[in-house]
Amino acid sequence: MDVGMERATLASGVRGALVTAVALLAMAEGVMAQTAQPEPPAVAKECGDAGIGNTPLPNSASALQQRKQIKILAIGASSAAVLGMGRGGTPPLLERILEHTIKGLDVEIINRGVSGELAEAAGERLKIEVALNHPDIVLWQVGTNDAFAQVPVETFELSVSNTVRWLKSHNIDVILVGLHYMKQLAKDEHYQAIRASLRRVANAENVLRIGRYEAMEVLARTVQANGPLEPQDFGLSETSYNCMAQYIARTITVGVFARAPKSNPLPPPPTPSPDAPK
Repeated sequence: MDVGMERATLASGVRGALVTAVALLAMAEGVMAQTAQPEPPAVAKECGDAGIGNTPLPNSASALQQRKQIKILAIGASSAAVLGMGRGGTPPLLERILEHTIKGLDVEIINRGVSGELAEAAGERLKIEVALNHPDIVLWQVGTNDAFAQVPVETFELSVSNTVRWLKSHNIDVILVGLHYMKQLAKDEHYQAIRASLRRVANAENVLRIGRYEAMEVLARTVQANGPLEPQDFGLSETSYNCMAQYIARTITVGVFARAPKSNPLPPPPTPSPDAPK
């Protein structure tokens, strides 16, 4: 091969490599554009404020990037109440809001709520459900039944903490949904102690907590001022279901795109003084 032909071949190879690199870059940019951070879904004013945080959901973020799907396992005695109503065979409101907000996302919700279940039993059952369903998020409504059953606060807190740690060790994001609101329990010491315990667990384990009690308290006042619902019926109303779905959809959207804080490196060990005894 003469020098001119060799140079032409080399130039052609370089051009081909550049074209391939540009194409790959365009594809990468396209993927990132598809999963660019959207505006979090709004929450209706009448739903009050559930104290939505911005704790990252790293496993869900990875699922979104890799397969454009998030699988949510809902568990708890009233797990259906946090998914939102679906009419005429339509998916739960939570699924519809998420898929509308995050373009191209496929949401799968697996509802495994069991009426009357306590935290300790739910924790054991979760291990089986995780093995069967491989969720990215566990949405756990917990605390109400334990409070009613007078489970000791320390026992409840240990059960929830152990389960949350187990889920995190299996690369599953956790969202805790707090206790049901009932006006007559506002001064019940044990009920309020279980509420405080769940907040401690969420803070200690750095997982998201939806303040269901706080949000429902605000919404209950609004509904009772304008509608016929009795306080004891409020928690089972379609309005409260849909408000909780809005809160959780916003929480997941924010968490999926939130950046994990950078860990601070440990300081180097102190240099021993020359005068220090050996």
